[in-house]
Amino acid sequence: MSTITPNPIQQSQQRIITINQRINEAANTIVSDYTSIVALAPVAGKDRTTTATETYEIEFHATSIVRAIEDLLMVSRSLKESWILGQVASSFQMNDERA
Repeated sequence: MSTITPNPIQQSQQRIITINQRINEAANTIVSDYTSIVALAPVAGKDRTTTATETYEIEFHATSIVRAIEDLLMVSRSLKESWILGQVASSFQMNDERA
């Protein structure tokens, strides 16, 4: 029984797709949570209970933003490590392998 290993170009393309998905998810989370915070920010005409509840919601959204940013930092670190270790092919190498 033999196992089929994908070629390096396919692995690189799959890795790029995965990284782009992580970046898009994090960016969408940041934008949607920031929008929610802005919508909850006005306090004029609200009683203390509503303000306290919305304060908790704002803290939740802020924590979610921090997690998304930390995920982006992990993606950046992973890319840097892969590049330093030579696991990321440059565009020139990929073009040479395709030719």
